[in-house]
Amino acid sequence: MFSSTLTTNISSAREGDRPKAVSSFQLVCMTFVIGLGLNMLNLPALLVMEGGRDGWITMLILSVFDCAALYCTLAVMDYLKKGNFNGKAYRVLKIIFGVVLFLWTLCKLMLLVGEARLFFGKTVFDNLDWLVFLGLLCGLSAILGGGGARGLGRLCELLLPIAVVTVIVIVLTAFSGDIDYGNVFPILHNNGAALKSPLKFALWTGNYPILFGFFRNVEFKKHTKLFSVSAAAASGALATALTFALSAAYGSVTQLIYYGNNAADMNQYVSNYNFGRIDLIVFTVWSVVLLVETGLFQHCCARALSGIIGIKKPWLYSWLSALAVYILMHTVAPCDVRLFNFATVYAAPLAIGVQILPFVVAAVCLVVWGVKRIREGKNGDKA
Repeated sequence: MFSSTLTTNISSAREGDRPKAVSSFQLVCMTFVIGLGLNMLNLPALLVMEGGRDGWITMLILSVFDCAALYCTLAVMDYLKKGNFNGKAYRVLKIIFGVVLFLWTLCKLMLLVGEARLFFGKTVFDNLDWLVFLGLLCGLSAILGGGGARGLGRLCELLLPIAVVTVIVIVLTAFSGDIDYGNVFPILHNNGAALKSPLKFALWTGNYPILFGFFRNVEFKKHTKLFSVSAAAASGALATALTFALSAAYGSVTQLIYYGNNAADMNQYVSNYNFGRIDLIVFTVWSVVLLVETGLFQHCCARALSGIIGIKKPWLYSWLSALAVYILMHTVAPCDVRLFNFATVYAAPLAIGVQILPFVVAAVCLVVWGVKRIREGKNGDKA
């Protein structure tokens, strides 16, 4: 009787906790949104500006690397959820991991805010006071980041159709003009500049480690990792297709491109204005997706602070990190040029380290798992 009651209570408790978790489908939607956010705004122009006709190769390399990093990230999350880790060594590693993620997410939030400033300041809201825009954006991201993981997962689920339609329109617009796709050949003509670009623009890519901030609130099913990686591959393929079209159109005239050109402006020239200013409508809708991605990074930043301090106050940490971004944008990157230098020179090494982190942690977990299996086997033999 007692055993039956206890089982029922545990089952009901689990059912009560389940609504707070990010469902498997929401995780798939989240990976698709994360894979498209920064990759579809200014990054294609930057890669073409840096690598010329080989810019699309850089995006392809980045997409493949991101898919591998995502799989390692999800594998680690699944492993940590199943294990019971504690002890002094685990707490020290948790703090170190939290510090790295906190610094990285702050840099990412600065880039996201700066990219939004760059796009809207040159298109829709050219007369908007930057202080007002920055305050509104930081405030909205703080609200999103201070909420629960389930709410962010639900937002990504609702925005998935918008993201899919929007990015398809962007890609089709890029391919609608009179482009000589033979311009992309021969490949690697620019002394391998396309192979060096992933290091320079590392802060724009490698976004999937933010999922480490959700590992306690994610529901894993049998094919969750497979579907999530497939969603990331789809977003990477779309980003590569867009960059391929822009590489063919602008690869030989990269002197016309500068930081501030985005896919909206470049698509207009490529499509010969066949669609009017539909790019503004599309990218204004796309900004909602970008805002949700900002909320995801804000949430990860708050969770990282919780791991460092040890007190769970996500809403407070979200507002504190938003305030930190507001101050840093005024002091470190008050203009687009200084933001670009900060992202490509000072923040790039940290971004590269975080991109490698999922592979390192996955290798460590694999070693720990192997040691446990060996010990269990020895204990079984002794018995």
